[in-house]
Amino acid sequence: MDYTQRPSLLFAQLADITNTLARWLPGAVADTAVTSWDVAQWEAAEWIVYWQNALPWLVQRLRESGVDVPEPVRGRLWQLDADSRERTRRMLDACVELLAALAEVGVTAMPFKGAALAALYYDDPLVRPLADLDILIQKADLKRSLAVLQQLGYYFYSRSAEDEVYLRGERKTNIWAPDNVHPVELHYTLREEYAGVGYDLAGMMWANSARRPYWQGSSAVIANTPTLLHHVCAHATSDLLIQRARLLHLDDIGRLVAQMDEGDWQVFATAVSPKAARFVYPSLDFASRYAQVVIPETVEQQLREHCPSALLRWLAQVELADVSEANPAVRSGIGFDLARRLALSRADEARFWLRSCFPRRWNLSKRYPRLVETPFWPLGYLLINVDRAWHLLKRGA
Repeated sequence: MDYTQRPSLLFAQLADITNTLARWLPGAVADTAVTSWDVAQWEAAEWIVYWQNALPWLVQRLRESGVDVPEPVRGRLWQLDADSRERTRRMLDACVELLAALAEVGVTAMPFKGAALAALYYDDPLVRPLADLDILIQKADLKRSLAVLQQLGYYFYSRSAEDEVYLRGERKTNIWAPDNVHPVELHYTLREEYAGVGYDLAGMMWANSARRPYWQGSSAVIANTPTLLHHVCAHATSDLLIQRARLLHLDDIGRLVAQMDEGDWQVFATAVSPKAARFVYPSLDFASRYAQVVIPETVEQQLREHCPSALLRWLAQVELADVSEANPAVRSGIGFDLARRLALSRADEARFWLRSCFPRRWNLSKRYPRLVETPFWPLGYLLINVDRAWHLLKRGA
């Protein structure tokens, strides 16, 4: 199967499969929701979980439920599951290797996102796919850290305003192959962005971290559960708002929430400021809606009352498929819609628009990686805004 090609189903059909998976995988609906699918629908489900990082989750659910999957889809799913599981094992081993090498030169490094969640919050760590390793360091340690990566065989790939990305190995057609390229994202800030406006959680992560047992008898400095949930929600909300929501986000949030007690929720609610609620609540709302994740009523009410009414109205109208890559709609120009949904005032909306049109230099690297390395990088503003204007004109037409 060529995973670079979208399934030939109409969007309404693909959306139904996406939303059904979002409810069936965590057990929020009965097995009958998927038992009538034909080969084309199962192939669409295969494509969805491939890109939304939920392959092992689907295979685990199929084994538990006994739901029959037609060939050749079943055979491919089982092989991809084996590939993904072996990849996660190798990447966790690589993370332990990297953390130890950094410690030898005096650098304290903190794994987060999948690199932390797989080992600590999944009963079977290999169920959690790892596309890359996210590691947080202090900016003062960047030069020493990059030297360590190079010594371990990693090579430069890209940089942004928040991180530098290094790779080891060569790219394979199957992104979940164990020996597909292993990226390391070395973060020196922890900034999630929403139409150009940032929300930085690095200080909070460092302040609420401690050394904890990690993978295969090792230990690592890792943030506590409320802080990890805070960041995962902020990250998932960012992806959701730009139409890149993933099934994996539901699973990650569910695993973290399962470990939260009353005291943890108090810490979480205190940490999310009134202005930050709009960056955290949307992903919790989706997890609650699809995966039956239970959020204390007082916490949910506190978050909702600080969210803009436009954002709450939008959340009530959209499904997971609408904000995931199952939706074929072009994302160019999406920042203007986000500004209206996220703004707390007219001045705030203007700030969103300004940052969206004129992002920081290194944030242009995702579109124009070569240009931002040159003195002519401001041309990126012209290119990105001409592209947006063109797509907005086409959309209007």
